[in-house]
Amino acid sequence: MTETGRNASQNDPDRLGRLTIQALALLGGLAGVLIAAFHLLASQMGWSSHGMGNWGLLYQMGGTVFFLLAVAGTAGAALYRRSPKKAGLLLLFSGLLGFPAGYVAWIDQGGFLGWAVWIPAGVLLTAAGILALITPRTLRVRLLSQEGDSPEREPIEQALFIGTILAGIGVMTVVFLFSGLLINAAEESLKSDGNRDREDFAEAETAASMGRWDRSVQAYDRILTRNQSNQVAREKRAYALERLGEEDGSGQKRETEKLD
Repeated sequence: MTETGRNASQNDPDRLGRLTIQALALLGGLAGVLIAAFHLLASQMGWSSHGMGNWGLLYQMGGTVFFLLAVAGTAGAALYRRSPKKAGLLLLFSGLLGFPAGYVAWIDQGGFLGWAVWIPAGVLLTAAGILALITPRTLRVRLLSQEGDSPEREPIEQALFIGTILAGIGVMTVVFLFSGLLINAAEESLKSDGNRDREDFAEAETAASMGRWDRSVQAYDRILTRNQSNQVAREKRAYALERLGEEDGSGQKRETEKLD
């Protein structure tokens, strides 16, 4: 490090912290844009309406929310220089709000998947927000002794600071993962049999529209396991089995013709 660089670092010891906050916010914003692009493309190309159930609108809304949160996170990085506290609140809001948005967007596939999709962007934006609110100086004072500062100690102090940030990001990732699992488990435990039946009926209809009669039968089996007297499920299951048998028979017939 040059003499000028050392003097600048001594005059502004929190420069590394500010750069770290902005880097985390920009990386979180970029990750959010990529996640939003995936959802918007999926809804436009029909993946959600054909391959993942009739939830194209939810995917589109989720992608829009993700994009707005990513833009807000990027704006927080730019705002940080002028107003650290406002930027911290904006980053924290952007990071945390994406988790429930993702949960709702993926509710048909299991909300935890949507929750987990947002983790890369959410953790980075939330970490940047927390660090901005705590302020790098406060964190540095708590981590490092200010007595006897010297240029020789600077690399060690910087490594300790960055190591703490990375460790915090790792802990937050684990915390958010387990939080999503707990929320998903709580939701499942609160569902009534009627709600489960409606979900399985919807899944069976979607599978049938795709020609996946085997998956349709499995959905009706789950309904009948809960309530064997459900006549609608029994009739639809019988029809699905009939169609499945017809397809299997056609396939066997084609194989026989090829052998002949």
